[in-house]
Amino acid sequence: MVSSSLNICGNLLYIKCNFQGMKIAKIMFFSIILACMSLFPQKGSSVDSLLNSPNISILKRIGIIPISFWQKISYADSSFNCQFFPSCSNYSGLAIAHFGLISGFVMTADRIIRCNPFAHGYHIRSRKPLFHIDGRILNHIPKKILIKSNSNKSAAFAFGLSSILPGAGRIYAGRTWDGLLSFLTISSLANLTYRYHIKNNDTGHLFFGTLTMTFYLGELFGAYQAAISYNKL
Repeated sequence: MVSSSLNICGNLLYIKCNFQGMKIAKIMFFSIILACMSLFPQKGSSVDSLLNSPNISILKRIGIIPISFWQKISYADSSFNCQFFPSCSNYSGLAIAHFGLISGFVMTADRIIRCNPFAHGYHIRSRKPLFHIDGRILNHIPKKILIKSNSNKSAAFAFGLSSILPGAGRIYAGRTWDGLLSFLTISSLANLTYRYHIKNNDTGHLFFGTLTMTFYLGELFGAYQAAISYNKL
């Protein structure tokens, strides 16, 4: 009886260790595939020009490759057309290329939050160059992440508000719907992170935890930028 119990426990331990090893192997395999694809980019999307650039590091290429895949899908269907110029995917690729992987993804999270039905009204309020020749909203990546502003809204205060309550800084800067959407997005991702943590699902916990942190940092960046570009109607 004792021998059988020991055998069962041993088998369960072997399966658990083997399962953990399989997960690590899958992650390593996926990383190797991405690294190899970054060395041999395919043509067919706008960000492929970045992948072909000799000035783009392998780490940045790995971040841009998923964007290239998405463009191959989205460019085939007009229903995926973006209201911004450059599009959110091109904006993301350019942000990663110019500012690095982490800053680029943070800026991408901010752009995704701002790509909503209220974007036209907020863009007109900001009094920036309005529209591209095809009617899309002009919104290029900033030349610098931190810039001075003559706005009557404090960028530091907006940053502080959003650090305490995500979305509050954008609301303070006059972008109420952006703030609400950001709060809902971050709350939903944080809830999913917690659920996977409770289930002891390391993969889900890591994936959604990374997304939560990315959108949280994107909220801080977005609140700062919203305060800088604030103008009363």
